[in-house]
Amino acid sequence: MCCTNMGRSSLIFLVAVLWPTECAVISTETLGPESCRDFGQAFERAFSIPGEVAILECPLQVHYLFNPAETPYSVTWYDERMGSEITKLEQSVMLKKTQVWFFNVTMQQQGKYTCVVRTQSECYKQATGLVVTEMTSENCERPQRGLQRISAHVNDLLVCPLRKYLKSVDSPSILWYKNCELLQEDKKFVPNEDMLNIRKVHLDDAGFYTCKMTFRVAGVVREMAETIECEVKDEYLMKPQMIEPVNEIIKVERGSSFRKDCVVVVRGKGIPMVDVIWKVLLGSEEEFISQNTSHRVHQKPMNESRTKDGFLMVRTLSLSAVWEEDFYLNFTCMASSSRGQPSGQISLVPVDANLFLLLGLLLGSVALLFVTGVLLCTIFKVELALWVRTVFPFLYKTTDGDGKQYDAYIAYPRVLEGSSEKAEIFAMSTLPQVLEGQYGYKLFILGRDGLPGEAVVDVVQDALSRCRRLLLLYTASSLCSPEAQEWAEQQTGLYQALVENSMRIVLLELEEIREPLRLPHSIRLLKDKQGALQAWKRRKRWAFCDGKSEERVTSLEPSARFWREVHYHMPVRGKAKERNWFSF
Repeated sequence: MCCTNMGRSSLIFLVAVLWPTECAVISTETLGPESCRDFGQAFERAFSIPGEVAILECPLQVHYLFNPAETPYSVTWYDERMGSEITKLEQSVMLKKTQVWFFNVTMQQQGKYTCVVRTQSECYKQATGLVVTEMTSENCERPQRGLQRISAHVNDLLVCPLRKYLKSVDSPSILWYKNCELLQEDKKFVPNEDMLNIRKVHLDDAGFYTCKMTFRVAGVVREMAETIECEVKDEYLMKPQMIEPVNEIIKVERGSSFRKDCVVVVRGKGIPMVDVIWKVLLGSEEEFISQNTSHRVHQKPMNESRTKDGFLMVRTLSLSAVWEEDFYLNFTCMASSSRGQPSGQISLVPVDANLFLLLGLLLGSVALLFVTGVLLCTIFKVELALWVRTVFPFLYKTTDGDGKQYDAYIAYPRVLEGSSEKAEIFAMSTLPQVLEGQYGYKLFILGRDGLPGEAVVDVVQDALSRCRRLLLLYTASSLCSPEAQEWAEQQTGLYQALVENSMRIVLLELEEIREPLRLPHSIRLLKDKQGALQAWKRRKRWAFCDGKSEERVTSLEPSARFWREVHYHMPVRGKAKERNWFSF
C-alpha cells in the first residue's frame, strides 16, 4: 500500500551494529573528560528548508545498548562545527529527551551533530547530519521527499511522514497540498489529520503531495512540512480472505497422524505481499509452529499459485502423531498483509467412544463367527469329528464291556452274478484291508468268520447280536430283484434289523441306483431317512475345472472322502468309562 520513511533511524542503527566495517567505525575517543564508544556517523539525516522547524533524532537506540527502564542515563548533543555542547540557553534551539529541535532553521545550522548517551559506567556516541536546502521548485517540491504508492480504481490513502511528531507538540493541525494547492474536502479528497483519503484513485492522481503541520511548542506557533511523491499503480489486491480453517473443532484419535490445510485467497492483480503462518497458543503466549519438517509438529512451506481472479496460498499444519498434550490447544492460521490479518482456528479433541458402534461391531463379529463356525462344521463335520476323536478320546465312552465282539457285520447279496461279484470282492477284500488293516476294527463277514456246517439263519442271528454296526453293501442290481429280497428274508436276523431298526445300519452303495423304486421297501425307507454312503461318487477338488462337481468311478476304488465317512459311522473307540455327554 503506502510507503513511508518512518523508522529509518532504527534500521540504520541495526545496520551499523551488524556491519561496522561498512557503515561505521567503532572506536574509543575522548569527548571532553570521558572516553566514549563511537558508532561513527549514521546514514540517516534530517532534511529541511530555511524558516521551518527541523528535528534531529538521536541515532543511538538505547534499548539495544542497555535496559533504559533499569539504568539511569543522560543525553548530550554536540555541534561538530563549533566543537561545543548544545545547551538550552541557545536561541531557537530546544532539547527534548533524545531530540534537538531547531526553530526557524537557517542554512548556517546545516552540519554534523553528535549524540552522546552516558550511564554511570558507560558512554556511547554517534553522529547524524542536518541538511538545509533552499526550495526553488515551482511545484512546491521539497528537495527531499518520500515515495508512496497507491492503487488505481479503488479508495486509497497517503500517510503524512510528520505523524510521528504529533504527540511531541501542542495543538497540532495538518493541511494537505497538491502542487502548492490547498486540498479541501470534496468528493475526491478527504483530509483526515495525518492521512489523506483519495476516493476512486485515477492515474491522474499521481503527483507531489505536501502535508504541513502547524503546532505550538514553548508557547510559540511553529510549522514544518514534508512532501510525498505519489505513484499510482494500476494494480490492486483485495484483503486476504481466509477460506479454511474457520474456527473448527476436529476429532482425532490419539497416536494418529493429522494434517490441516490453511487456505487463503487474495483477489486482484499485482504482487501479493502475504505471508501465511501457523501458530499455537501455549498458556498466555503464542508460539509459531516450527518449519522444520523433521519435528513432530511442523508446518510445510507455503504453496502459492495463481488463479483466474487472483492468488491462492496454502500452508499445511502437520502432526506426525497426535499426543495428549495437543488436545484442546488453539492452532491458529494467520494471513499477514498490509490490508489486514484474517485468521482461523482449529482445536483438536479426542474421539468419543461410540458404545453403540462398538456394541454393533461386537455383535456383528459374534454373528459372523457363529455363521462361519456353522458353515465350517457343516462342511467339515466328518473331518472335525474324526479329529476330535483322535485328539480327545477321553470324551467318548469305551466299547469295552458292552457285550459285543465285533464292530460291524458285513452283509451283501450273493445270489446274482455281475455286479454282486463286485460287491463280494469289495466286502471280502477291500473293506477288510481298510477297516481292519488301517483302522483296526473287527469285522464279521459271513463265509469268512462262520463255522462250516452251521445254519445260515442261526449264524446271522447270533453274529448280529454280537456286532455294534451293520454295514449293508449293495449294487445296482443286487437288491433290485426278487432273488435279492428272498436272500434278505432268508437271513432272519438281517431282515429283523432292517425292519425293526434294532441296531445302527450303514448303507454302502457301490453303484449308482438309477431305479430306486426297485429297492426293497425297508431299504428305501432307511435310505430316505439317513442316506447312503456312495462309493461310486467322487468329488473333485475344484468344481470349475470342467463344469462338473462330481465324477463316477468305473471300478470299486472309493475316494478318501468315502472312507472318512465310513470311519465316521463306525463305533467310537473312546477311553471314558463313565457316560460322557459330548458326542458327534
